[in-house]
Amino acid sequence: MATRVEQDRHFQCEPGLCKAPAPRKLAAGRNQGRCILRRVWWLRTKNSAGKRVSISFKSEAEAREAARKVEAARTLGVDYTPRSAAAPSVSKFSEIAREALTLHASTRSLRPGTVSNHDAFLKNHLLPAWGDKAVTPAAFSRLELRKWIAKLRGAEGPKTLSDSTLSASLPIFSIILDYSVERGLLVTNPLRGGEPLWKAAERADDVDPFTSAELRQILAAARVIDPDFGTLIQIMAQTSLRPGEGLGLRRCDIDLAAATITVSGTWSRDTLGPPKNRQSARKVSLFFPVIEDIAGWRPAASGVDTRRVLDGLRALRVVPADPEARLFTYTTTGFNRLWHRVLAKAGVRYRKPHALRHSFASILLSRGANLLAVQKAGGWRSATVLLETYAKWIEQAEEAPVASSVVNQRVTQEVNLSGKLAFSFAAK
Repeated sequence: MATRVEQDRHFQCEPGLCKAPAPRKLAAGRNQGRCILRRVWWLRTKNSAGKRVSISFKSEAEAREAARKVEAARTLGVDYTPRSAAAPSVSKFSEIAREALTLHASTRSLRPGTVSNHDAFLKNHLLPAWGDKAVTPAAFSRLELRKWIAKLRGAEGPKTLSDSTLSASLPIFSIILDYSVERGLLVTNPLRGGEPLWKAAERADDVDPFTSAELRQILAAARVIDPDFGTLIQIMAQTSLRPGEGLGLRRCDIDLAAATITVSGTWSRDTLGPPKNRQSARKVSLFFPVIEDIAGWRPAASGVDTRRVLDGLRALRVVPADPEARLFTYTTTGFNRLWHRVLAKAGVRYRKPHALRHSFASILLSRGANLLAVQKAGGWRSATVLLETYAKWIEQAEEAPVASSVVNQRVTQEVNLSGKLAFSFAAK
């Protein structure tokens, strides 16, 4: 049998109108069959076993090129099996997802923790649901995504993800879908445009700060259990550090002559990485008086209790010789274990360590602190975030403050202590 190329019989047909010529020969017992529109070209040939083979191609040029190679292979006495162009390879979501996240990470300066979060969400939630699916508009429609989100939120069983986690994680899915659009696999990203696919439940107020009295109880208990840990907690409370920022402090970040610290990194997953965002890199005073019951909020109003943080730093059991080394060498697990012990001993209701940051903002704003000053000290993205999160404490600033005599007493103590601030780690 000679190799030949021909159109499909129904190539010229139209919906509802068959233009196919009658078959030249019809096997006994078989009818002509219904009209199926196929815009393909067929390569008719025989394989090495002498059996007839028909392979479809999208264009005549592809079919004739394959025929040429088949004839050349036959002349050389070798086997050649052309690949059909009518059945293109399917791009599975698992392959596209890894390509998308790898490209995303290589074109941005992502923290190691962010990359790890991407990988975890992909492995735990995206691949089990979508991994083996072909990336097509039908498989990744807005309806299919809405069903998947409903399932994660507990529509068909136990709730898999909280709304806050889902809100933080869906942008990872969107990165992959955007890449699929760029690859031409999807027309649009189904997570974008139109009405939102879901709406998070109204959250109760999750800002639950400590009071100044509770902070003093916590510090007293921490100094009994582990004095160095107590110093770290006091630093975090008086400077609005996140737990990772506190654990990431290096010796060179402490300037006790100026009573300031520089936030330049975050300790996460046993690695010291960059700050959370651009605003998080900051220099902040150690003397914001959040642990004292006074009317003032400025560092100049701080008294003995606030300035005791210097004594704690002066008495650290180990001060690293390397200025770039971490000042507090607790692991994240060790930090959390001590935090539980301290709150239990202090008799204070449990809240996460991040509540120290909430305490910093709520206490200062309730005393009428300058909004932009608090934003800068805490490294918040904007003053709007503070207004939305801590509005009720800003309203409390209008209430009667603590007697001014208390403030005058604290200022007098500050003057008496002003000559005691010089300190150098090199002296240890």
